[in-house]
Amino acid sequence: MTARRVLTAAAVALLLLPAALAPWTAWFPALAAALVLALTTLRPPPVAGPVAAALVSLALDAGLPGDHLLAQLWTPVEFTALLVLVARSVRRLTTRRAWAVGALTATAALALPLRFALRQPLPGPASAAGLLLAAVPLAGVLGAALHLRGQDDRRARAVRDARHEQRLAVARDLHDYVAHELTGILLEVQAAQLGGYDEDENARLLARLESAGQRALASMDHTLDALRAPDGAGPRRHTLAELPALLDRFPDRPALHGHAELPALPPAVEDAAYRVALEALTNIRRHAPAAGRITVALAHRPGAGLTVTVTDSGPAHPHARPGGGTGLAALRSRIADLGGELTAGPHGPGWQVAATLPT
Repeated sequence: MTARRVLTAAAVALLLLPAALAPWTAWFPALAAALVLALTTLRPPPVAGPVAAALVSLALDAGLPGDHLLAQLWTPVEFTALLVLVARSVRRLTTRRAWAVGALTATAALALPLRFALRQPLPGPASAAGLLLAAVPLAGVLGAALHLRGQDDRRARAVRDARHEQRLAVARDLHDYVAHELTGILLEVQAAQLGGYDEDENARLLARLESAGQRALASMDHTLDALRAPDGAGPRRHTLAELPALLDRFPDRPALHGHAELPALPPAVEDAAYRVALEALTNIRRHAPAAGRITVALAHRPGAGLTVTVTDSGPAHPHARPGGGTGLAALRSRIADLGGELTAGPHGPGWQVAATLPT
């Protein structure tokens, strides 16, 4: 037997002991108090236990035989156990069950003093006093239970929001980095299929494919590390110093303007600017692989923030290969969270993605 069962058995025995020395009618309130106490401490099913305790208490209220004054000996134990059941039901059950079971157990606790007050010579004043004495602690218990329920709900929402944000972070990493590398690999393979066989060119192609595959695997490793970490790994942060290396991975390296003139910027701003360039270049690879001229421009103006502009010479993206479509929407939300703005649309024969980030 567990310690809880041993203590419950001892408490029940102590409750029943006075009934053995009293008239036989004393067994009714003693057994009711013992049963309610056992249903409180042993924690049976969360609905069945409180309902059974409330029904037993209400049944005794309706038909208590014998000396009702002697029965008051067990009233404090029964009342306290009912208050515990009220608090437990209101805090832990689902909303619908909490209302139903909480109301039933609260009614049983509130009616308990009436078990004796209604049998007094003047039941009116005694009943009012009994209801008042029961309502004050009952209101306190209900208030505490509702407060704790609210805290539990807020904690559960915080956990759900944290998990949702972690899933979004994983999705962003997969989209921003793994999808970028896989798109490059796919286009390299497609281009190799269209071209003739050249041993030196194929060797360079395989080297590029190997590097892209390693970067994709490194991104996957980072994502898995974030999922395995007990407290969640921090988000990956890139800097604009890594931007030239990103552009070097394109067969025809995009032109980069304004990079050398930038001052030191907040890490979140540099990471967002890097992701803007990465997303725009990935879309160019997917939707406009024939674009002959690609330009990445960075400009910082005090008070206006950092502007990142990626422009290609076309064709305009809506008429190119379908697929994707969620990257810019997620990036626009990310930029908005930083207080910035992202736009994307036709620019001459091509397409332009522009983002403004406050610094």
